[in-house]
Amino acid sequence: MATSVSKRRRWSPLTCLAPAALSPSGLITLESNDGEVETLVRTNVELRYAGSGSLPLPPSPSASGASNIATQTAPWNAIDTRLSCHVTTHRIVLIDDEGIGGSIPYALVQAVQSTGGPSFRSPRSSYKIELSTHAWGDLTIVFRGGDFSSYTQSSKDRDDSLNAIQSALKRKAWEDKERQAMKEALRPSTAIASRKVGVDAILTKNQMRHRENASLADAAFGGNSTGALHKKNSGSNVEDINAFMSEATELIKVIEKYAATLERERSASSSRGAIAPSASSKGEQETTKLIGMLENMGMTSALSAKQSGSMYHKQLARQLADFLHQTDKLSKAGGMMTLTDVYCLFNRARGTNMISPEDLLKALNLMKEMNLGMSKRSFASGVVVIQDDAFDDENMATKLAELATSSIKPPHATNNEFVALDGERVGGITVMDVSRSIKMSALLANEHLLSAEQMGLLCRDTTIEGIRFFPNLFNSGDYSLYSKC
Repeated sequence: MATSVSKRRRWSPLTCLAPAALSPSGLITLESNDGEVETLVRTNVELRYAGSGSLPLPPSPSASGASNIATQTAPWNAIDTRLSCHVTTHRIVLIDDEGIGGSIPYALVQAVQSTGGPSFRSPRSSYKIELSTHAWGDLTIVFRGGDFSSYTQSSKDRDDSLNAIQSALKRKAWEDKERQAMKEALRPSTAIASRKVGVDAILTKNQMRHRENASLADAAFGGNSTGALHKKNSGSNVEDINAFMSEATELIKVIEKYAATLERERSASSSRGAIAPSASSKGEQETTKLIGMLENMGMTSALSAKQSGSMYHKQLARQLADFLHQTDKLSKAGGMMTLTDVYCLFNRARGTNMISPEDLLKALNLMKEMNLGMSKRSFASGVVVIQDDAFDDENMATKLAELATSSIKPPHATNNEFVALDGERVGGITVMDVSRSIKMSALLANEHLLSAEQMGLLCRDTTIEGIRFFPNLFNSGDYSLYSKC
């Protein structure tokens, strides 16, 4: 008989806001279809409800879940503390330490103003931003000065956040979707293709699309296809920035279209298999080329240290975890990657907003306490790697022991990759043998071999030709493997 589990649901301004979707590592899931971009992050803020009474609590998302969980509502609390404030082009998102996120869309904001600060009666009054909304009435965001609770920093955090919110309200990026829909209906390619039929219509539309995408990039970056000289006056620079921002949403859609094409190519190439090897290899080459193009364009959304403030390294750790998990780079590498590989791949995906090696190390040091599913590991030799928490040293050592066992074969075995060219039995495995077989770098292969040796599954043979590792038979005393050789 199932027992009923009582669970208290928090009732506060944060839980009454519109729910904000988060990634597995705790980052905001941006509405990429609408061109949403995160512009600012500040930590150690409070959310207060300035109205009378309490806010209505939305329906519980687990209401249709298991019947043995009885959800109870906690008493109303008008203040949420220790939040992080994320300002985007479409909304304000507040997240607590438990991973609960609430958003305030700008479309529901009536007015915004700054209040608080030192006065004659209150020399240490808190810095605040007051929001008047249609859905939740009057809300107040209080800034506590980041992780160090600095009063001077709270003033700067409030001013930076207010400027970012006012700029977003002025631009009204959330209305771009309707404008883009109207712009799409008036595109020349749509009008011309509608007058044609069959293959001719498809070819004509594709040609017009390529021309429009090229002119879109020229308009956004303020250049042209003939390589005109850049204008040098400050007014033209402002015009170029405004042109880029006005076309940013459509540029994102063009990139997403190529990303969708990439996913289709991957699926098609994996399903073709051995049916058409030549066509499959050609498709894989084109897919690889497209991957390089997208990575060079900087497909990872990134905030700079100035935009993230004191939360920069935590945000960086979450971005890195999402990057390695969502692209399966860490799992494809066997659950472990060197810091050099991670640094190069991550910076390539970030484009021009690159990080320093010191920032990478600080972000890796935070991963374990943030429970992101991966952490930094240092070997005895000094090699530092990033490792998946699901990685098991014993499984890897067992795999290497099996590989070493399979290398011990009679001299006439022609299918043994570890047999010398003159027919003499060699046996054992080297660092390069493991690197080729398991498809990992020689540096990591050497560390895995040394780890398996320390566990007692392998033993080494050091000669003038180098070091070879053999299965350790001293523990079991079973030497039958060599009796037939």
